[in-house]
Amino acid sequence: MAGGFTDKAAQGSLTITRRTANLENTFSAQLHTPLLPDDTLVVGQLQKFFMMGEVSRPGPYPYEDMLTANKAISLGGGFTEKADKQGLKVTRVTDAGAQTLQLSLDDLILPNDILAVATQNHKFYISGEVRNPGAYPYVENISIQKALTLAGGVTEKAERGTFQVLRQVNGHDETVAVGLDSLVQLEDLIVVAEGQRVFVSGEVKAPGRYLYEKGMTVRKAISLAGGWTEKAERGIIKVTRVTDGVAQPIDIALDAPALPDDFIVVPQGRRFYVNGEVKKPGDFVYERGLTLHMAITMAGGFTEKASKKPKVLRSVNGKEQSFEFSLDAPILPDDIIVVSQRFF
Repeated sequence: MAGGFTDKAAQGSLTITRRTANLENTFSAQLHTPLLPDDTLVVGQLQKFFMMGEVSRPGPYPYEDMLTANKAISLGGGFTEKADKQGLKVTRVTDAGAQTLQLSLDDLILPNDILAVATQNHKFYISGEVRNPGAYPYVENISIQKALTLAGGVTEKAERGTFQVLRQVNGHDETVAVGLDSLVQLEDLIVVAEGQRVFVSGEVKAPGRYLYEKGMTVRKAISLAGGWTEKAERGIIKVTRVTDGVAQPIDIALDAPALPDDFIVVPQGRRFYVNGEVKKPGDFVYERGLTLHMAITMAGGFTEKASKKPKVLRSVNGKEQSFEFSLDAPILPDDIIVVSQRFF
């Protein structure tokens, strides 16, 4: 009859003031309580509490009896990712004035309380070879891998697999080796070091520095550099290696292990030459164990007019000499093989 409740009404807070024999009596009532003439019905104003800070939906909320801080935060949509779940404070007006109190999740909220959830200031730090080094909010059960993802991932120069963490242990800073699945701890400093390198130069398609991997061979390093060029020596490779602080050049096989900071040089292969009655005369890369027959095969083989007794021009003690070898004879670098035309 009075138009219904307003938005501010506490529908469960109804009181009746009634006069009986010149006495005034006030008591609680329900919606089904009968009224008498001259009764005064009072609808109480809705009690509220307020939430602010790192909750999903800050603002005013209806108060209910036995409301805990945990239930209040649930009404507000729960904590945000930045929330400090231990940093709950309430501002409360008492007879002594306004007070700010620390709360736990199980403590009760009172009408008109202002519940504040603090922003998390717990952090961890990442430096070194990541795309976005800096400080990041700490959350429980975050792995090293997830932390590196937050920092934009590692750079191309980064060491992979094992990382160093500077961590407080019993009040002292200690350096701890961790893997990608290890958990980050509060105030950790994750250091992503620059990876060890090998250097590849000479007759490769993409000379440069490359990330060293455990178990890497010289052949694998050359493969990372794009492989050999057409002019490359494919047998023994030259490597400059630091041993006991001294750089030493050594010859090394393709399947030998490479070491960090090796300087691998692929030299230009030595050549031999085939002229005359062959199908593809020209110069060719010399390989160890090459025979005269194999050399002529590389030049496309004899033509129909070829003499089957080729001559080899070879420098001996600085003088060029001519030799006639069998087809099974080995050839040497810089040999000139001449296949003459037969006359019958």
